[in-house]
Amino acid sequence: MLNAFKYAHLTTKIRAMQGKMLKDEDFVNLLRLQSVKEIANYLKNNTYYKQNFEDMDNQDIHRGQLEIMLNRALIQDALKIAKYLKGKEKSIYRFVYRKQEIEDLKKMLRALQMGKPLDKIDRKTLFISHHSNIDFNTALKANTIRELIDTLADTNFYPILSPLLLEDNKINLFAAEMALDLYYYNQVHAQIHKNISGKDYELMHMSFGLDADFRNMMWIYRSKQFYNLRKEIIYSYIIPNGHKLKKQDIIKLVEADTGEAVLKLLKAGPYGEIVDFDSGHWDNSFNKYYGNRQLRQMRLLPFTIAPIIGYIFIKEIEILNLTTIIEGVRYKVDPKKVESYLARQSKGVGNYD
Repeated sequence: MLNAFKYAHLTTKIRAMQGKMLKDEDFVNLLRLQSVKEIANYLKNNTYYKQNFEDMDNQDIHRGQLEIMLNRALIQDALKIAKYLKGKEKSIYRFVYRKQEIEDLKKMLRALQMGKPLDKIDRKTLFISHHSNIDFNTALKANTIRELIDTLADTNFYPILSPLLLEDNKINLFAAEMALDLYYYNQVHAQIHKNISGKDYELMHMSFGLDADFRNMMWIYRSKQFYNLRKEIIYSYIIPNGHKLKKQDIIKLVEADTGEAVLKLLKAGPYGEIVDFDSGHWDNSFNKYYGNRQLRQMRLLPFTIAPIIGYIFIKEIEILNLTTIIEGVRYKVDPKKVESYLARQSKGVGNYD
């Protein structure tokens, strides 16, 4: 009963937000378009993304700008929801901000690694907010990776990144990005264990555990198939607190000799009937499963944390679908093929002429 009072108003708000999300008809129409400009115009004139185009000239919009706008839309929705949260639930919801903050940090590291100045980065593409631990006014003045990391001295990012600095003002970029991702998941799970209990704990653990499972499967397979990495390196970047993959499953996968052996184990494992491991697009089938599971929980458990976290996850999947369509237009991929890559319940979208 207490949860019903706590979540009732917010559940109604999220249900209204969910009702504005893209429908099958929108994806039918988007798949027929021929350019990024046409996609931008459609989203601006026919969908709830209109508000996100207010400070953007879509006459000259390019792919990168449109994808940035979509990611900003996710953050803006998260901030809307956060206004209604209090106490422990609000602290947990910061996972949305932390994720974007880490992506911004990766973006700056990549730019400096390639010798590009940070002042060329469009500030609109960054999560500049009082929620962020990064002082962007200082960070964007850095001319080298060492200078950038020095601006992080008062954050948890400094002890993660400083040991990875190389002598030539470069950084082990692969290790840095993996370490930041691992830090993110560890922080999320620490907050879950500290602040959440009961059904909400179960739902949070399941949602992030499924995500961890998928990332671990991809990491182990690619490490074996493409990079032939040592086992100790693979183990060092395993994300803990998975859902379906238990410790023994992870050990068997890492100890497998080849990528083919990993694939055989995955097909026989708990995700064998969920992920299409024979395709080159594991994320497609996984996101369909993940999105459907979130939707089901939002419907069946309205007076829990399920709608709060579920909305963000299904919004992320919607944005992934839009990004896939944008990429399809860019590379002139057949719309039927693009549709097959979308993480949606396929109903067939018919004629694209």
